[in-house]
Amino acid sequence: NFKIRGHVLVWHSQTPEWFFHEDYDVNKPFVTPEVMNVRLEKYIAGVFNHYNSVTFEDGTTAADMFYGWDIVNEAMSDSTGKPRKASDNSNWARVYGDESNEYIINAFRYANKYAPANVELYYNDYNECDSGKMKGIVQLLTDVKNAEGTRIDGMGMQGHYNMFNPSVKDIEKAIRAYAAVVGKVNYSELDMKVSGDVSSEEKLQKEYLAQAERYHDIYQLLLRLDAEEGIDI
Repeated sequence: NFKIRGHVLVWHSQTPEWFFHEDYDVNKPFVTPEVMNVRLEKYIAGVFNHYNSVTFEDGTTAADMFYGWDIVNEAMSDSTGKPRKASDNSNWARVYGDESNEYIINAFRYANKYAPANVELYYNDYNECDSGKMKGIVQLLTDVKNAEGTRIDGMGMQGHYNMFNPSVKDIEKAIRAYAAVVGKVNYSELDMKVSGDVSSEEKLQKEYLAQAERYHDIYQLLLRLDAEEGIDI
């Protein structure tokens, strides 16, 4: 009965380069966006059809194990707050053009077509509380939501934080901004970088206490926001 999260269908840094080239040969030119759309749909359909086809003894399928899927991961640039460019080592940009969100929208369109209706579809990213990147992600979520034939159910925050940044107020601002578009916001990951020297047992115990307090503050924020109408944590 333990539901899991699928991760991930589209990720610029983990998709093999041959997937983008003619005849799947890295020595040949990149394909056109039209050809890439066909490949992307076939791939996403194949993933969901695979899990739907695996049946267990109790009659459930492998697809029933999932509560949601990260459809696109880390597509936004830290420096510009827009979809990554080819210079960001994105082969998606080399096919679709710099700062294009076409493949992102198509990924959610194809996922909506082939994923079970009860499986939540997420966009997932890091540095999600940075003000510039946050604005770009909000725009991306809005574009995906408003596109024809798409579905997006939530925003996944990776939460790679340190002990001082982002502030609880910054986290709240980001959650509210994302929830205003997609309603559901959750942490797909959450970790805290140590604040300094932990070379002695005394310093380590002090750090543990400080981290516990910071996790507590974030958790209390999530409880408070989750109780509000229109925000689902």
